[in-house]
Amino acid sequence: MSLDQLAKQYRDADLTVWAITRSSKQKVAAFNNTTQTVFPVLLDTANVSDMYDAQRVLPTVCIVGPELKMLDLFQGGGKTTLVMLVRLAERNLQCKKPEVARAITETVVKSDPGNAQARTINGYAAIQEGKLDEAEQTFYALSKEQGDNAVLGKEGFSQVYEKKGQTEKSYQLAQEVAAQAGDRPLVYVIKGDQFYQQNNKKRAASAYREGTQKKGGPPLQRAVAYNQLGRLYAQRGDYAKSRELYDQAVSIDPYYIEATSNKGLTYEQEGRWDKALEAYRQAEAIDKNDPFVRAMAENAMRMRMIKKDKMKQQELAAAIKKVVERYQLNQFDPAPVDDPWTSRPTRVAFFDVSESGGLSQRAGFAGLLKDYLARQMGASGRVLVVDSLIVDGVIDALKLDHASFADDDVRLRLSRAMLASLMIKGSVFQQPSGPLCNLKILNAQDARPIDTIDYQFTAGIHLRKDLNQINRHLLTRIMERFPLQAFVVQVTGNQVLLNLGLLQGVVEGTIFDVVEEKPPITYKGKQFIPEPGIVAKVHVVRSDDDFSYGHIKDQRRPVKSDDKLRESLNALGSSGQNPRIW
Repeated sequence: MSLDQLAKQYRDADLTVWAITRSSKQKVAAFNNTTQTVFPVLLDTANVSDMYDAQRVLPTVCIVGPELKMLDLFQGGGKTTLVMLVRLAERNLQCKKPEVARAITETVVKSDPGNAQARTINGYAAIQEGKLDEAEQTFYALSKEQGDNAVLGKEGFSQVYEKKGQTEKSYQLAQEVAAQAGDRPLVYVIKGDQFYQQNNKKRAASAYREGTQKKGGPPLQRAVAYNQLGRLYAQRGDYAKSRELYDQAVSIDPYYIEATSNKGLTYEQEGRWDKALEAYRQAEAIDKNDPFVRAMAENAMRMRMIKKDKMKQQELAAAIKKVVERYQLNQFDPAPVDDPWTSRPTRVAFFDVSESGGLSQRAGFAGLLKDYLARQMGASGRVLVVDSLIVDGVIDALKLDHASFADDDVRLRLSRAMLASLMIKGSVFQQPSGPLCNLKILNAQDARPIDTIDYQFTAGIHLRKDLNQINRHLLTRIMERFPLQAFVVQVTGNQVLLNLGLLQGVVEGTIFDVVEEKPPITYKGKQFIPEPGIVAKVHVVRSDDDFSYGHIKDQRRPVKSDDKLRESLNALGSSGQNPRIW
């Protein structure tokens, strides 16, 4: 009944429970009527029970993981049930569901208050949730106990100190654990991380390698050692060896999505997009909501299609050639326009985000951050994001190395050659508490800073929320700097036709103020230009490529043809449009 209670509580958390029985239909119907369980009870008509020797010892419980692989098998009730629940909690922790892991361990601790494994998992769940003080209390209490409990407590305590950035205390505790239980990998993972930060990759690799040989402790520790060693081999360009190490990490912890996505990146580096997509699909089976894996899979699918589409390749080559010519000839100014009021598309050039600091478990975080944000910004319909393939193609065509591309003047020339209004550059500094992100929005005409975003990522479970906050901030600042401006083309009753559409960033839900400019005021020899008055609002209800239709709201005087409109900044419009590139 413990599983039934958990299934009821976490129906939306991918905690699926099935029961299989050899009992008759009548007995199953009576059982369902009596217990009202939420999980289905399946009749064993194919002798599935024999496969797990479940005809002699009941209950037999199997925990099934990614790709329907059986991970654990438990037989019998009583204390075995508690062991099974602890393992189930650990599996949920591995797939980053700390709230489910916590609920399960709390159930165990009610029956067995001294259960050290359950308390340990509860502490690690608190770490995943970013509740470091709570985790510290849990592990401190365990560290003051005797024997194995003290080892579990000090090990968890070490992880808390690492997340808090107190690396010396973390390492000291890990050494104490190694002295008491030398078969645990944690101290070697911490050593490797510290050597890497000191730019001593040879000693880092040696430490990680030693960690892979230690078979005690939670499975994730040894999996991390394999993953970090795989990352070092990937940095050397030995992708075959790195994939071998990533596979070993996943064989230890099948929910280790970082190693699976890292494997996909090695295929990307080799231009093997089919294999990369296959790895990302495996990662999606682990966590379909991981935003980076989704972005990586979409990019791999797109690249695979482009490789097969000759027309698209020619289109990209032509776009790259135009930008290169403008860059080389210093011809950056767009064609003059007769209508200075109506907005042109707001183009954004998103350059690579640099990465420094420690060796994170997920490879390519900075690049994935850039690609995800660029994709989300483009999908908003509000801006045109220069295709990363064009940016990369231009850099290759101009033979710009890392040092020259880092020059602000070069990036400014590139942005102007791409006819961009804005450019975005940034950096990520990897630290134990989570990546620290810095993004700068710059005017592409003179490199004047418009805004700077500093954002500290924390627990991985908040990743999507973190990314959405950064994306919203970027879009808001761009809207403030470049509000859309349009004219009223035609008024029919309460409906107006505007001379801007999807190609300029107008989407359903965009709100415009109908503005009325006021004449200059001269006072004591000085001239002032008052802010335009707002005489009505227009809510866009439909957009075509170059025109939009809106309804008039809050009208103070009749709206007429040739009235000016300016985008209202009180609301950030959203859209389900696909990213638009040029």
